[in-house]
Amino acid sequence: MEGSTDEVTAAIQTLFRLGGSRRIYQQQSAAAGVYLSPQALRVLERTVEVGATTPGQLAHRLDLDPAVVTRLLRQLEESGLVTRSRSARDGRVSTVEPTAAGLEAFGRIREVIWEQVRRALADWPAADLAALAGLLGRLVTDVQKEPYRPLAPADPLSSPRG
Repeated sequence: MEGSTDEVTAAIQTLFRLGGSRRIYQQQSAAAGVYLSPQALRVLERTVEVGATTPGQLAHRLDLDPAVVTRLLRQLEESGLVTRSRSARDGRVSTVEPTAAGLEAFGRIREVIWEQVRRALADWPAADLAALAGLLGRLVTDVQKEPYRPLAPADPLSSPRG
């Protein structure tokens, strides 16, 4: 069983590496005609997902430093992809939301990625696709059930510095 789960984990890690590859990201950006840094795209993506939000909420959701989020939002705003305005309820708070151009840019990037996966799966039998969708959904649910568990302390005698 452990060998099989290790194979699954290795395949998932390979998918993550592909998703985090600078070369792949540049190909996706070029195909979509949308040129943003990966971090700026993450901020735009989260803004599209949640709608009107605050920079602080974005920083929290993305687990990024608020100063980094502010800098990225400034870039997105200058590019016309988000707008910032003062909250009607509290003038000290600014809200951020995607513009029509921001929605389109994010949609183009997402469509390039989804179309790539559609082409990769085009020849798969419907039963395999249904099974994969169900199993991936189950995996996501099960991985999120519990926090990560710490490993046993390392043996100081086996330390490479030893």
